[in-house]
Amino acid sequence: MKQKLTPRDIQTIVKLGLWVLVIAYLCFSSGERINEFKINSLIPLWLKPYTDKIVHFCLFFGLAFLIKSLYWQKTVGLRPYYILLVAGVGYAALTEVIQYYFILTRSGDVFDFFCDLTGMTISVFLFPYWPKVVRWLLG
Repeated sequence: MKQKLTPRDIQTIVKLGLWVLVIAYLCFSSGERINEFKINSLIPLWLKPYTDKIVHFCLFFGLAFLIKSLYWQKTVGLRPYYILLVAGVGYAALTEVIQYYFILTRSGDVFDFFCDLTGMTISVFLFPYWPKVVRWLLG
């Protein structure tokens, strides 16, 4: 039996699409354009050398979170969820390949790809505990 999309599902799909566009923009823009967002001001001094890796982790953490939230309470099988996660991994690999071969101001990096995968993996494992994690972070 085919399930209908609820308004919440449609909202999550729109958020997911916008998040994919944000990732593409940040991955394919020059470093000067990214610095306009003042991301470095949010990162402690001792982590500044790893800003790029932290950004990759956070972007793909959010991507997996949105994918997981789309299928969290669905009775559909796990297949669409895994297909979307594999697509997320493919998207992470694709962004690095495009940066390496086609973007002159950026360079593809295997470690960025691993940060993408790490962000997605941790997001998937934290998702069931998300309300508790938010309460813990906010004190």
